[in-house]
Amino acid sequence: MLVLGIETTCDETSVGVVRDGKEVLSNIVASQIKDHTPWMGVVPEIASRLHLKKITPIVEEALKKANISIEQIDLIAAANRPGLIGGLAVGVSFAKGLSWITDKPFIGINHVEAHLYSPHLTCEIDFPYIGLLASGGHTLIVKGESYTKYDIIGTTIDDAAGEAFDKIAKHYNFGFPGGPALEKIAKEGDVSTFDFPISNLYKTDRKFDVSYSGLKTAVINHLEKYLKKETYTVSDIAASFQKRAFDILLKKIKLATTTFGINTVVVAGGVSANQYLRKLFNENLSAKVFFPELKYATDNGAMIAGFAYHKYKEEGKSPFNTGVFPRVEGFKISLEENYRCR
Repeated sequence: MLVLGIETTCDETSVGVVRDGKEVLSNIVASQIKDHTPWMGVVPEIASRLHLKKITPIVEEALKKANISIEQIDLIAAANRPGLIGGLAVGVSFAKGLSWITDKPFIGINHVEAHLYSPHLTCEIDFPYIGLLASGGHTLIVKGESYTKYDIIGTTIDDAAGEAFDKIAKHYNFGFPGGPALEKIAKEGDVSTFDFPISNLYKTDRKFDVSYSGLKTAVINHLEKYLKKETYTVSDIAASFQKRAFDILLKKIKLATTTFGINTVVVAGGVSANQYLRKLFNENLSAKVFFPELKYATDNGAMIAGFAYHKYKEEGKSPFNTGVFPRVEGFKISLEENYRCR
């Protein structure tokens, strides 16, 4: 089955063509970084207008790169949640239009679920696994049972991991995008310069959750309180923050693998591109750890198409009145209950 996947949730316009959920025939990504750099953050109105401008040529390029015509496509998929609503509307509307004129089925895809699928594009991964989704908008810890079924066992109670990186980078003027800019600066720093606090959430019903607001506040407002050396540079700030930010995730993933007796870990989302994180997990987890290839770590159409193949096999097509949703219920776990995503 040939699936065309459209990704427009934030500031990348991307289209991928994937055969049977695994063979990536094309994956075209048009970045908007230079358009948002003056504001040091993504401007939703600018993002949606650029998606509208770029979507047609990107679809055409993806089909050309895959050496197929639109008539050969069997399924048209688009991310319809979560994300910036303007971008979502552009991608889903375009996908529905293609579906209508070609008489091909359409399916709306959860962008976060597609991220969790991204390592499967290039790796053979056994189930069950403990999954970590870390991005600018979400931080989730899941127990994966299959390609499409998983339990959310932990999430952030405040900032997402990538969001904390972006806010620290903006405060210290490291550059944009904040995550990669901070990672680059941290390479020159000493991780032992500051001993920043680590969140301690160990109530029975929240033991897999994470928190970044305290760490973020410490790094921005209370540097001297955590200083362990006489002098420091901004590189030392970045390095010490990055270490502590990922110590939080490592601690929770170790706890999850031990609690459930699972020896496989999947890490996905934009933050998974960070090389320090990859090294930390590979060296400190006894479990087998899978990351997506770097080109599939950030937002891309191939992950949408790959995941859509499995979703369609289980649930069939989406109705044409399928909407777009900037948020997804269940990605913030209440004190009283956990949510089960299907």
